[in-house]
Amino acid sequence: MPSFPAGDDPNTDIFDLSMGGIESFDNSGSFQRDCSSSDATQFRANRSLKLAKGTTQHRIPAWLRYSRTWAVVATVLTIVIASVWRFVLDDEEERQFFRDSVQEIADRYAQDIKRQGVTSLSSLQALAAMIKFDDSNFTVHNFDGIAGSLIKAYKGISNLQLAPFGTVRYIHPLVDAKMDNRAALGYAQLLDPARREGALNTIRSKGIQAVGPLTLLQGGIAVIGRCSIFTRFAPKFLPTESFTKAGVTYHSNCSTPETQLLNCYFPGPLESDGVPTHFWGFATVLTLTSDLVAPVELQRLQEGAHRIGGLSQFDYQLSAEVPHASLADVNGVFAHSFRAGPGWIPEDPVTAYVDLPHFGIKWVLKVEPVDGWPRMSASFWFHLCVFLPLTGLLGLGMGVCIISDIRRKALQVEKLEEYKKDVISSDIIMSVSNVDLLQFPMCLMSVDHFMNLRRLISHETARDLNKLCFVDDSKRLAHLRDEEGILFFSHQWAGFFHPDEENVQYNTMVATCDELKQKQARFQWIWVDYFSIPQAAVVQQQHAINSLLAYASHCSIFVAVAPTCEHSDLASELNVHTYSVRAWCRLEQLGYLMASVHEHTPSAYLNTGQGLTPLWGAEGVVTEATSLDVMGGNFTCCARHHPDGEKCDKQRIVGVMLGIFWQLLQIRRDCPPDATRSIELLHLIEGNLQHYFPSTTTYSTDGGNQNENIDLFASV
Repeated sequence: MPSFPAGDDPNTDIFDLSMGGIESFDNSGSFQRDCSSSDATQFRANRSLKLAKGTTQHRIPAWLRYSRTWAVVATVLTIVIASVWRFVLDDEEERQFFRDSVQEIADRYAQDIKRQGVTSLSSLQALAAMIKFDDSNFTVHNFDGIAGSLIKAYKGISNLQLAPFGTVRYIHPLVDAKMDNRAALGYAQLLDPARREGALNTIRSKGIQAVGPLTLLQGGIAVIGRCSIFTRFAPKFLPTESFTKAGVTYHSNCSTPETQLLNCYFPGPLESDGVPTHFWGFATVLTLTSDLVAPVELQRLQEGAHRIGGLSQFDYQLSAEVPHASLADVNGVFAHSFRAGPGWIPEDPVTAYVDLPHFGIKWVLKVEPVDGWPRMSASFWFHLCVFLPLTGLLGLGMGVCIISDIRRKALQVEKLEEYKKDVISSDIIMSVSNVDLLQFPMCLMSVDHFMNLRRLISHETARDLNKLCFVDDSKRLAHLRDEEGILFFSHQWAGFFHPDEENVQYNTMVATCDELKQKQARFQWIWVDYFSIPQAAVVQQQHAINSLLAYASHCSIFVAVAPTCEHSDLASELNVHTYSVRAWCRLEQLGYLMASVHEHTPSAYLNTGQGLTPLWGAEGVVTEATSLDVMGGNFTCCARHHPDGEKCDKQRIVGVMLGIFWQLLQIRRDCPPDATRSIELLHLIEGNLQHYFPSTTTYSTDGGNQNENIDLFASV
């Protein structure tokens, strides 16, 4: 750590630096400062007092760190909880427990019904698969045996049907103890106006559709599932058919090409080998609701098979959420307990859903205890006399534990905040102590070597050619500046990978050297960023960037080179205006400006290819205000959206900018006679501190598709 002269210790309160005197303007408008005023002393004291108060206000309130406060809170909470227990828990929790248990049973039955429905309807897929690959009608000829095997295997099926071209031709069983299905033979589903649209929807879906429960003509309530079958062996067009219903005969017209395409052409999906398929007909499963729910054994609900507390018998009712027209008079109910028929209106049932969206089925199962839901009045006093005191003690104990934990965490937070303050202070101290410190040698090239380069070369190339003079001693640098002269060239890069592919800027630099020699300017050494700052070694490069202020302070002449040229990668024009907004160029200007704040006429020039002119105020483009606005300048890394996640240059110069700000504060504190320019710069900063020293900035990557805020000066 370098030593500081008296009064320069960076640990000095920043308010003592910034408020070291009283500033004013006299009647003529010139700046005046009184560094010995007793008002200034009082002002600093007031600011220190406010700072101390502000620090206290941001500490965690003391009452939050005492256990007795939280004991009171725990007591209040215990009283509130006891009240809730006394008036609500006896009537709600046990009731909800019973209800949830019954809900679980209802959900389980609903799942069993759903599983049986899926199983029964899946028999259609097996039957359709047989027909799809049957080129010899084996399935049709042996339908009774195949259907009998499917009914036995899948269960819950009343009968299976085949309807080639949409007309029912095969039913198994045709007649049994429950129903006689002979009347359904010959039923043409595509010709009956009442069923044609539903049949066409099944063909369009190319899958399984279900309807019901509905009342059958032959008696009973059933669910009907229908599957459209497409096969490569089916004819392209349906044959002409007729169907008679209630004395009215309906015909299909498939006799001409036009009517065939309009009424009788139903193509299916292509086979895997590209062969087209056509509509063969329907496979239909019919299951009586009594057969469907028989495997589930819903009657166990009313027979006392489930005991929950004092509950053992339950009424149930199974209905369609949207009843079929044939069941409208019974509200869609198709299965129920003895007393829960269609007219039964449950008071407060639990509800479970049998949802088969792929088949268009949604049924509702309602379950309710036969004698209604019980109340908890029998256990009210037990809860009041036993559980309430235990809960109070438990709540008090938990409160003590929680408060202890909160206190421990609060202390951890305080320690963490103190650690953060120490880190921030360390960062500030490091930045300030490095203001005039050479973290990396100042690399200079002699004028003769520079004039013979023919083009700008990188640091590494110049080093390997022994064309650089490495100076790491401030005294020697001061000697070179005062006795031999150092010329600092500031310029903008005309390419991402080389600053001057076309030698336009180099030629302007050579012309500048010639003109300065004609003006009898004294300089024997030259500093240019490309060969004076490492380009390949990132760590060394950062050390050199941190030393920019020291480099600039040891230069006797500063020249901004801004000829009109073209950027080799962007194909855009570069000129004095683009130079003036380049952040790195502004930082170099600011570094020299800080080194020359005590000079009325600093040796700073601008060369746009037309000869030397004064830098600040030249052509109304470069001013001291623009030089100060480094963070508002353009950064190439930001324009390129930080490829490969590289570190933003704004972060790399935070320490340098803090050092500059500290220098300005020191100058105002010490009140030298020629401090006017420095104080004017401070006025600019304090007038818009967030602009010149922003808390955060937007860091963009991935071509600008990802953005996040990163800290710059937020912590300081």
